[in-house]
Amino acid sequence: MEGFKGTSVGLRFNGGVALASDTRATARYLVRSKRVQKLFKIQDNIGVAVSGSTGDAQRLVDMMRSESNLYRIRREKPIQPKSLARLTANIFHSQRMFPYIVSLIFAGVGNEGPKLYFLDPAGGQLEEEKFACGGTGSSVAYGVLEQNYEEDMDEESSPRLAAQAIQQAIERDAATGDNVIVAKVDEEGYQKISEDRVKEFLK
Repeated sequence: MEGFKGTSVGLRFNGGVALASDTRATARYLVRSKRVQKLFKIQDNIGVAVSGSTGDAQRLVDMMRSESNLYRIRREKPIQPKSLARLTANIFHSQRMFPYIVSLIFAGVGNEGPKLYFLDPAGGQLEEEKFACGGTGSSVAYGVLEQNYEEDMDEESSPRLAAQAIQQAIERDAATGDNVIVAKVDEEGYQKISEDRVKEFLK
């Protein structure tokens, strides 16, 4: 069992949510991969950041995409972030006896504006007004965010701070490592930030 290894963060800014993660996958003392994807686009206006079991994360993301597409076909409109977050929490809860070994940070922009949730394997759904962290390096990342988060952050400063929080977790947590990946979700949809831009954030 891999546990909640790796680190992911999400933080709100004016008009959207920034997401960031590392790219390391570990099993006991072995680094299995240095290029694992932990940020996922679910639909145009929803993204997630995951930490934990790679297989469980991929299966959960596939289920979220399927439910999102099914809703769009049936209702002829995209599902709202709040509704998909609740549905995903229900999936977690239904599997609580054999849980997904994943913590999930959920970001979306819909009719009610930017939404940020932390979802746990027991089916807990916590809406966050500022930021959320998951994984083995979350205590380090929380420290960075607590010290530097500001209420009026914009689409430039928020992804920068998210990247810096992951970088500090990489420095202190052995299960978090290799690269920093950043994305944002706003009125224009889910957008991955280029590697060159992320490198500028970390200078």
